[in-house]
Formats: sequence, structure tokens, C-alpha cells
Amino acid sequence: MPEPTDRSASASLPLPDAPNLDWLRKQAKRHLDELRQAQPEAKLADAQFGLAQQYGFSSWRALKAHVDSLTVDGQLFAAARSGDVAKLATLLDAQPDRQLPREKPYDHTLLHAAAQRGRTAVVEFLLARGMDPNVRESGDNTYPMHWAAAAGHLDVVRRLADAGGDVIGRGDDHQLEVIGWATCWDGGDDSAHRAIADFLVSRGAHHHIFSAIAMDLADEVRRIVASDPSTLNSRMSRNENHRTPLHFAVLKNRPAMISLLLELGADPLAVDGSNEPAAAYATTPDTDRPVMEKIRAMTSAELISAKRGHRPARVGTMDIVAILALSDWDTAARLLRENPGLIRPDGPAAGVLHLMAKRNDVAAVKWLLQHGADPSARWSHGNAEVTPLHLAAWQGHAEVVRVLLAAGADPRIRDSEHDGDALGWAEHAGRLEVVRILETHAAQS
Repeated sequence: MPEPTDRSASASLPLPDAPNLDWLRKQAKRHLDELRQAQPEAKLADAQFGLAQQYGFSSWRALKAHVDSLTVDGQLFAAARSGDVAKLATLLDAQPDRQLPREKPYDHTLLHAAAQRGRTAVVEFLLARGMDPNVRESGDNTYPMHWAAAAGHLDVVRRLADAGGDVIGRGDDHQLEVIGWATCWDGGDDSAHRAIADFLVSRGAHHHIFSAIAMDLADEVRRIVASDPSTLNSRMSRNENHRTPLHFAVLKNRPAMISLLLELGADPLAVDGSNEPAAAYATTPDTDRPVMEKIRAMTSAELISAKRGHRPARVGTMDIVAILALSDWDTAARLLRENPGLIRPDGPAAGVLHLMAKRNDVAAVKWLLQHGADPSARWSHGNAEVTPLHLAAWQGHAEVVRVLLAAGADPRIRDSEHDGDALGWAEHAGRLEVVRILETHAAQS
């Protein structure tokens, strides 16, 4: 078998005669133990990368693919993914008593692998050999149809349905059903996913509120909420951090859906599993303007009440976010005069600069910096303590990055979850303009 192209000719260690994935994983864990003797903070990914280099491969993925290709099961899955029906038939015919394999770590089948890649001929072949179209894998408890729908392969979805595949698909770990896998993920051809959703409905599936939001189906959303008003407060699974429909609409940048959900009674201040409001999901200044207007109205009522009661106004992060998002500079300045510690890292409105940086609200970021906000402050967002620069870099907001750097933001600060600085976040997200800005800043510092 020829060597993979990404393997070095000068590998320092030879692989054993019959390596397998269990052996490879044990090797990586052993190498991690060795690494941690000198580097206690080392992670499994570091050990995997180091092990791959020891055997002359450019990455763990390349080493794993090579080892996998040496086994019959590995060859079967490679053939299923590449669409090589002839090779698949040859391998299976050579071992007629062999059970169809499952691939670790989640025990998905050849049918899952072929469905995800859109290999209709392989799907036809496996179904003809008696494979169950409703076989589930053990990770997300999904059918092959879930995988085909998520990848946008209508022909595969149709073939699986024709073979008796369940077009509804309840019980997946994301609680989205097949129609949710077709519509709720990012990426791919929107028209292909819409066509899959339409096909599923034609075969008896029904939209839930999240798939309807994803497809901008106002009439469906109205119908669903009219049938069961509690769906406005329904939650996505723990995998999606228990977002509400309003969180999801903001995340998907669906302005019409945001307005509709608020009209129907959605709570603009409801929080997800990390205690984040829907507005924290916005990555542009105008995505959630109706949410900002609702919160601003609540803030106005509180200011009137405080004045009547001769007491300080009780305001927090989202009050200031809404005021700044709507360019109400006078009210923002008034609140800051009344409570000079409002936007300090330990103040009641901590995190405002972080959220405005994430939202790409350049005017608000400048205003906050001019009024004393700390450009290097850490704030807990999601699962990590981050700086405003992390969030701006991740989203690719180049002008906000420039403004923060000019104000003295420290790009060397690392987040608490991934141990990455702003440059690392920008590189990981593929934000090339921000990468150039941060590299230039580092070279000039």
C-alpha cells in the first residue's frame, strides 16, 4: 500500500506490523502521561499531535486515517465514504459471515457514513443487502437519514424514506428530529436543506418551532404557538445549551422571526443554560433590534419608578447593552454619572464592552472605552472567561479589534477554557484580516 502523501519520509519510529485504533488511542494516552510530567497543562490533543509526528505524520488525523486503512473495517468505511461500491462488494463478499462493522467511538454504520457523504449508490447497495434504514448510532442516537438531512443530500433522504426510513426520527440526542437536522445547523446549501424539509413534510413529518424559525416560516410559527403557547418557552437540548426559540432566532440572524416571537409574547430577558440572554447571541448591531427596544422599554419603566421612589435605578448589563445599541448616549451617560462603577469588571453591568465588541457595535465600543471601560477585562461568557478582544477576533470584527488595540487591549491574555489568545481565536475561526491585524500589532509592540 502506498504511503499517504502527508507522511514524512524520515519517520523516526516505525509503526508495528498490525496497528489498530485501540492501540493508537492507548499510545496517545500513554504519551499524554509522559508529556504531563514536564508539562502539567498538556492536553490530549498535544499528545496526539506529538505521537503523529513521532511516526512521521503531519497530524493525528493523518496517522489515524493511515492506521484505519490497514484494517478491513477501515477499508470498508473508506469505500463507503468514497462511493466505491465495487470495492465494498468485494470486501463484503470475501467474508460473507462477517457482521457489518461499526466505527468508533459512536458505533455508526456504513449506511451512516455513506448517507453523510451523499453516496446514493452505496446507500442503494447496502439497503439491497438488507441493512436497516432505521439503524441508529450510539452517539446522538440518530438514523442515517439524520446524517443525510444535515449534509443536504435529498436523493439519499428520499431513498432511505422509500426503503421504510422514519422521516420523523424522534429520540435523537439533540431532540431536533430529522427535520431539525435538515434545517437547524449552519453551513451548506440553504436551498438543498429547504428542499429536504419540504420533502419530509410531504412524507408526514411536521415542523417544530425551531425548524420553522430556521426556515423563516411565520405562518408555521403562529400555528405552533397557537396550538401550544408553551412552545415560546420551550428549550433546545443541553447540546444547544437549552436555548429558547428567541435565542435560536437571534443566533440564526432571523430578524422577522425575532419580531414575531416578541409579538407572540417571548420573554426578551429569558436566559439559556449559561444564564445568557438572547441578545448575547447577536453578532451584528441590528440583528436583534426588536429585543433591544423591548429591553429599553423595561429600562425606561425602571428609571421612572426609581425617580418616583427617590432611589437609584436598578440596572444591569442588558439595560446598558440595550441603551447603547439604540444609541441613547444621554441616558447611558446619566446612568454612569449616578453609578460610576457601573461598567467596571466587578460592577453590575460588567460584560457590556464584551457584548458590544461581539455585536460589532463600533460606536458603542468607542463610547465605553471613552467612559473608562477596561479593554482587557475578563468576563465569563459561555464556558470561558474571555476579553472583548477574544470575542471580536472570533467574529472577525476587524474595526472593533483595531479600536480595542488602540485603547490598550492586551492581546496576550488567554481564555480560561481553551488557553488561547486573541490571535489563536482568530486563526481557529479563519478570520484572516484579524490575524493580520494582530500579527502586525505584535510585530510593532
